[in-house]
Amino acid sequence: MPLDLSFCVKTVIMVKSLNIWGGVIMKKNLFSCGLILLLCLCLLVGCVPVEPADPTTPTDPVVPDMGWNSDVNIIPTPQSYACAETVKPITGFSEILCKVEKDETIEWGIEKLEEVAAGEGAEKLTLQQGEDVFFEEKNAHEQGYILKRDANGVTITAQSSVGMLYGLMTLRQLCAEAPATFEIHDRPQIRFRGNMNTLWAESGVWSYDFGDGIEKAKQRLKDAIDECAMVKINLMYADAFGFRTERFPGYDQLMTELSEYARVRGVRIMVGGYGMGYGMSAHKNSYMGQVFYNRESYPDGEVYKCIGTSDKAREHGTCLSNDALTDAKIEEIRTYLRATGVNMLYLHNVDDDVLTLKLWMNRCEDCRKRWKNNDLRAADGAAGAFAAFYDRIFDALLPEFPDLIICPVSPGYSYAHSTNNSNFGKSCAFWSGVYELMEHKENCIPMFREQFYQQQVFESSTPTIRFEDLHKTLPSYSVVYFSSGDGFYSDNIYTPSAAYAVFMKDADLVLCANGSSLQKPTAVANAEYLWNPTDSAFWNLELMGNFQKQYDHYNLFREGMIRPDEIYGEDGLLDASCERIFGEAHGKRIADIYRLQGKNGEVPIFTACNVELWTNYTKVNYPMLWDSPVGVAQQETYRERFSESAIVTAKAAEILAEVLAADDLTASQREYLQFMYDSAELYTELCEQLTRYMDLYIEADRYFANGTPYGNDLCDRAKTLQSEALAIIDELKNDGREAFDPLDGMLVRQEELFDFVAYCAGQIVKSIETNSRVPEDRRPPNIRDWW
Repeated sequence: MPLDLSFCVKTVIMVKSLNIWGGVIMKKNLFSCGLILLLCLCLLVGCVPVEPADPTTPTDPVVPDMGWNSDVNIIPTPQSYACAETVKPITGFSEILCKVEKDETIEWGIEKLEEVAAGEGAEKLTLQQGEDVFFEEKNAHEQGYILKRDANGVTITAQSSVGMLYGLMTLRQLCAEAPATFEIHDRPQIRFRGNMNTLWAESGVWSYDFGDGIEKAKQRLKDAIDECAMVKINLMYADAFGFRTERFPGYDQLMTELSEYARVRGVRIMVGGYGMGYGMSAHKNSYMGQVFYNRESYPDGEVYKCIGTSDKAREHGTCLSNDALTDAKIEEIRTYLRATGVNMLYLHNVDDDVLTLKLWMNRCEDCRKRWKNNDLRAADGAAGAFAAFYDRIFDALLPEFPDLIICPVSPGYSYAHSTNNSNFGKSCAFWSGVYELMEHKENCIPMFREQFYQQQVFESSTPTIRFEDLHKTLPSYSVVYFSSGDGFYSDNIYTPSAAYAVFMKDADLVLCANGSSLQKPTAVANAEYLWNPTDSAFWNLELMGNFQKQYDHYNLFREGMIRPDEIYGEDGLLDASCERIFGEAHGKRIADIYRLQGKNGEVPIFTACNVELWTNYTKVNYPMLWDSPVGVAQQETYRERFSESAIVTAKAAEILAEVLAADDLTASQREYLQFMYDSAELYTELCEQLTRYMDLYIEADRYFANGTPYGNDLCDRAKTLQSEALAIIDELKNDGREAFDPLDGMLVRQEELFDFVAYCAGQIVKSIETNSRVPEDRRPPNIRDWW
């Protein structure tokens, strides 16, 4: 009797969804892999025998054979996907039959689907709830879906509105080149998958504030939330740092509207602030909240020291036995949540990446009476104290905000490189103890920095993966992933560093500290790898089994010095991402902007406040200041960086001008790309002025260092540069742009950097005229007495 191969193929799909086989089917060598698996399954479960059909008897439509296929471009890559080779585009449906309650989330998903499939169609689309064993897999009940096209039409099966939405978003991507039949079983590996809106890492600066008003920024943020939902990103880190309401006029209403808009699309809004420590309060105007102190009584009692390692920080709200202090913090958070609708908090404690016994031994006498044990992990020690602190917060807030999730950060969030194995082990033990002792575990996800392998004491040893070790004792953890383009390590405008999420695949939440307004392709790369860290259809990370080799690769990869063709090459992830964002007509050309690179890896500059220029927000004094001489090698480094940055930024402007000349851009695309173009033009000028300044610096410095003669026109060139920089400042003051963000949004440090050029050029003139390397008449350096 003949074999019913369609049944066998369906069995392959079902077995994949049940995780019966242990290996991963690669999306290459498809035919041979599929054939071997089919034969194996036939031996294991048998194939249905089919009697020869009577030619006079009607038969069901033939279902084409389906195999694993990487040609159909879906972002993020589904966990399990099989399809026929033949293509039958979907232009519309004869009927959309919704067998589940159609809430706002599903309605929005259908609306987005109909943007690409609103025509007439012969097939029916059915949305239904189903009881499949697949939904027992990790995150499948909450966010999973089964999407199927066969002779009966298209069916999406899910057990939640968000799962249904994700099925609709996958279908939306498939429509234009839909296979004649397909079946997808899909769910995220990581429950919460996030991008950051902020420019200064987790600390603040609104990247969607282009200086054209709060209403336009709101629309850009809504567009960004839509884009998140369409690629299954479900977390946006929207603001920081602190829980001050109405921090600018209209803030509360804006956040409330964004929170509700995001909720409908299955996206949570996260905001960051301090639980204790308040180190950021030393930065001018940067902390958006109340700075609490340990006081004997409130509001004006004597200040005292408690836990912590920094002597100054120990006064700043660190006492865990002071219930009045904790309650005051709770009221600030409660007020913020009520005013904004936010339901996820990044709660940073003392600024300690390494957990040490010193922190706990510094506790006050009242803390010693309540928690007598010096052990960090003990129930009557540090773990018990922190567990009580978080439970008190949750006891107060959960009755009013039942879906609130808090990610506590520090002490002991740990760095991959500088935190040794012993100290990482202490952090693991401490947070496992806190979690074990807490009553409200389901609302708390302790957060760590990115980690890879345990460090190797001996080269011959085989290290374990740090988060795998952590997960053995801490069931739920999260990661804030500083991974290039974060305003901390770099301001690279594109990075696929989320491919390293394979090291974090058991996390419940991974928040990438990038993906802001001008990093949209990075946001899509985050979506790809946070959903499916182990089996991307584009490119997958090689695990090297060695800490130093992996860490070296990570640093080169995240900054674009290692560029896999499957990501950066033609039709790779970057191209596919830009086509998703900007459309097929211009997507690949815009992707060329994100591929641009100078001879040392320099990238286009789109913000004045920029790690690539040594002008990032943590810099209160710039290292190339004329008044603070540096060595020859540093001078040459600065000069070359500025020069190469000017070249690639000018090339970015050329590409943007070419795209903007097209007449098929939407209004929102044109507005967005025009801002990119204007920024590229401005920062080309800035980088060119900085290059000219460094030429003057080097020439004048050589004269003062060893008497090398300088050009007769040096002072004239310096005065010309000074005049041109001041002219740009005048233009910026009159360009009609004004940020609503107290930290100046995307306009941050624009005027300040051109003022820096003008000042330094003027100082060189003073030095030459007074024959003094550092003029007496100079601005005092900025001083910050904390981190």
